[in-house]
Amino acid sequence: MMPSQLVAPTTVTTGPAIWDRVWRHAPDVEKDEARLAREARGRRWEEIVRFLNVALGELRGLRTIELGSGLGDLSVLLARAGADVTLLDYCDKALTLARQRFNRLGLPATFARADFLGDLSEYAGRYDVVLSIGVVEHFRGTARTAALAAHRAVLRTGGAVVISVPHALCPTYRIWKAYLQFRRWWPYGLEIPYTKGELSRRARCAGFEQVRCQAFGFRESWSEHVLRGLLRRDVSVDDRASRFDATLGLVLMMTGIASERSVPPGAGMTLPDRGSCFARQGQAGEAR
Repeated sequence: MMPSQLVAPTTVTTGPAIWDRVWRHAPDVEKDEARLAREARGRRWEEIVRFLNVALGELRGLRTIELGSGLGDLSVLLARAGADVTLLDYCDKALTLARQRFNRLGLPATFARADFLGDLSEYAGRYDVVLSIGVVEHFRGTARTAALAAHRAVLRTGGAVVISVPHALCPTYRIWKAYLQFRRWWPYGLEIPYTKGELSRRARCAGFEQVRCQAFGFRESWSEHVLRGLLRRDVSVDDRASRFDATLGLVLMMTGIASERSVPPGAGMTLPDRGSCFARQGQAGEAR
């Protein structure tokens, strides 16, 4: 989420009311085009394309689903590449805005209203690729693993997952978030960023293998959150690579492959210690 999307303060910590407020206004078309262009030229999309080409071949014809899709940034780029895209969200306002966006862009898509921690039987095993941006950090405890298991549930065995979340070790993001919370301006409710270790362990527990986590976007966070968000400087977002990306980058992205083992999304999964999931699965080590 970017500061330009900030809405009025709220004391609600989670649930539909949060996202109804976030998505209550249609974005400015010019700003929306700039947002898509920035995503298309950025490191995240570059890494996604590279990963999917290696894992599944060309993007054209892939059946993809974006969970907690919002406006569906990644789905727009996938549709432009010829994928058969589905956007799933439980917020009616988000889906309405997404439909308007896809209609404006002349892109085909399927829109589904559902809670992805609920009954996903209609979507189970149907997709080659599942993606989400800024979704699974809005849960705590066992629901964090359940959110990852929901990604596994919609995939066929051998399908690919891409999950992008805020990186817990990004100092500029943490300062920006703390400032907005102090001022009671934070609009997104519960948001607990991930470390590489937690995200990779929970992904393996949820039924993914060949898990890889990487961080990037340190300069992006500095320009977006500090210069623009806190200091109100009128500067362009700097998306160049930085030597601090791997350790302090804003974006933490996990990729993986759906294994034959899957876990029901609603299962009460615990993550009691660093090695428990690997011991149960007979795996040694942790993706870094």
